[in-house]
Amino acid sequence: MTRPCIFFDLGQTLINEWGFIDYFDQRFFEILNGFGARISFRNYRTIRDNVIRSRKIGHGSVRELIIEVCKLICQQGYEKIIVKRLEPELKEARRNFFCLFSDAEQTLSSLLILYDLGIIANQSTDILKILEDSKIERFFKVILLSSEVKIRKPDLEIFRLAMNLAKTGPENCIMVGDRLDTDISPANKLGMKTIRTTNSLFKLQEPMNEFEKPTYMVANLSEIANILEKSNR
Repeated sequence: MTRPCIFFDLGQTLINEWGFIDYFDQRFFEILNGFGARISFRNYRTIRDNVIRSRKIGHGSVRELIIEVCKLICQQGYEKIIVKRLEPELKEARRNFFCLFSDAEQTLSSLLILYDLGIIANQSTDILKILEDSKIERFFKVILLSSEVKIRKPDLEIFRLAMNLAKTGPENCIMVGDRLDTDISPANKLGMKTIRTTNSLFKLQEPMNEFEKPTYMVANLSEIANILEKSNR
């Protein structure tokens, strides 16, 4: 009998990015004011949150966030200069601040008893070092990164490719992720069950259609096993 499969996102799902986000906010805020923005940190956070909530960064990440915030509070053209200034620092900050959530390893270990596990993530290959250093790569049957396959979520093809590699179908799969647009919606469209994690900056997102409504929601990874156990009774 085929074991059910749980696919995980990485950033802000298995990987704790709060330290990175704090660093990014402080540096971006400093640079914005250096370019004449003259805003308070509280106002900066409000603008940043509104950009995320309103989906102005589309399916992108930090680079797009920088550009969209700059468009709102800087002179035209400054966004390119600020991106160029910040990107090398943020690459180093990823190495310094990214780490697993404290309950990630125990959660994966307990789920592996009943489920095959996989990863579907919009990430560059440098993220693999965290998986290797933490020794959690051993839990996963499939690890699929957008940078390797040249397909990004929410493209349904990256989900189909992951399922093909896992030799399973959507009716047998669960997707766990923090973003409604790139994790929950495409998985729901394919017929997977979905679990939204809310310990993330993207908890600001609100469902825009039926596909963006997760099957389950959890505040922490450690809640997943209990929810799935109850659902299988």
